[in-house]
Amino acid sequence: MLRVQNLVKRYQAQAGEPAGGVFGVSFEVKKGEMFTLLGPSGCGKTTTLRCVAGLETPDTGVIALDSAPMFDGDTDLIVPMYDRDIGMVFQSYAIWPHMSVFENAAYPLRVSRKIKYSRADIDKKVDRVLEMVGLLKFKNRSATQLSGGQQQRLALARALVREPKLLLLDEPLSNLDAQLREQMRAELKRIQLEWGVTTIYVTHDQAEAMAISDRVAVLDHGLIVQIGTPDEIYELPRSEFVANFIGRTNMFRGKLDTAAEAGGMGVVQSEIGPMRCKFPASSTAGQDIAFVVRPENIELHPLASAHAGQNVVEGKVTNRVYLGEVAEYSIDLDGKFQLLVRAPPANGVSAGDRVKAYLPPEKTIAIFS
Repeated sequence: MLRVQNLVKRYQAQAGEPAGGVFGVSFEVKKGEMFTLLGPSGCGKTTTLRCVAGLETPDTGVIALDSAPMFDGDTDLIVPMYDRDIGMVFQSYAIWPHMSVFENAAYPLRVSRKIKYSRADIDKKVDRVLEMVGLLKFKNRSATQLSGGQQQRLALARALVREPKLLLLDEPLSNLDAQLREQMRAELKRIQLEWGVTTIYVTHDQAEAMAISDRVAVLDHGLIVQIGTPDEIYELPRSEFVANFIGRTNMFRGKLDTAAEAGGMGVVQSEIGPMRCKFPASSTAGQDIAFVVRPENIELHPLASAHAGQNVVEGKVTNRVYLGEVAEYSIDLDGKFQLLVRAPPANGVSAGDRVKAYLPPEKTIAIFS
C-alpha cells in the first residue's frame, strides 16, 4: 500500500548547522497493516510522517501510495497533500471549537475537491463514522463540550470519513491521562481492524507500540535501525540502542570464541564469565560482542542448588521490590556488575541472600558491540 524509499529530509538551524531530519529512510507498509514509527524525541518519526502526508517536501527519495508516486526526488514530482487520499490525526486533534461534532466530522466531505457529496451522502457517511467511534448520540453537541478522549475520537472520525487509503496518526494519545490512554489504545486498534484502513502510527511510547502494532520501525538519529513485529523487536534486538530503548534489559560485553551462524549459538568470553548466546546475525571469531537478557527471562536459585557451569553467575541480592505478580531483584555480582531480575515473589529469595542466576542461552541475545 505504501512504499518509502531512501527518504531524506534535512533541517538546518539559523546558523546553518544541521538540526535533525531523516537520512535515507526506507520501508513498506502492507494493506490493512498497523505500522508504527517508534523512537525518542528528535529521531525523525514525525518528519517521516509529515513527508508521507505532503506537509513537508523531502530533499530526495520516493514515496508511492498504492503504486502511484506521491513524491519522486529524481523527477521533481510532488503530489499536493489534498490529492494524496490520506487521512491524518494530529497530536493536538485540531478540533474546530465553533463547529458541532457533526460538522467537524463532515468538514472533509464538504470541502472535497474530487467528489461532490449530496446532503444525504454526507449524513449517511458522518452518522456511520460517528457511530463507529461512539459519538453518534453527541453529534449535535458543540465540540468544546467533549472530553479529551471524545475529542480524540472525533479527530479520528474526521480522518476516516472520506475512507482514505492511508491513515496517519501522530502521537494521538499523548495528551490523555494514563488510564484513558490505555482505553483509547484498545479502541484505536479495534477501529483500525474494523475499518481495515492501512495505518502509520507515530509514538515514543514503547508499551503503546508493542500493544497496537503489526510491525514496528525503530528510529534513531534519522535512521531506521530495526523493523519487525513487536515480538521480534523485544526478543531479538539487533543493536544496543534497540535493546535499551525497548523495555528493560541487562547488557554485558565480551569477545566471541568461534564463528557463529545467523540463528545459531555461540560462546562469548564475557566480563561475567563464558556465556552461551543466541546470534540473530552471523559473527566471526574474536569479534567484540555485547549480549542482552531481559530481567524476566533470568532464573533465580538458592546458592546451594545444583545449577552450575555455563550461563550461571553467583551474587548477592542487594534489593527486592515487590510489584504484585512479580518481584524485582537487584543482584550484585562481586561488586563489579549489577544484574536485574524479575521473578515470582514466592521463590523464597530475600534481600541479603546469596543466589545463583541462570541466563537461558536461547534468551541471551548477542548483538554487535
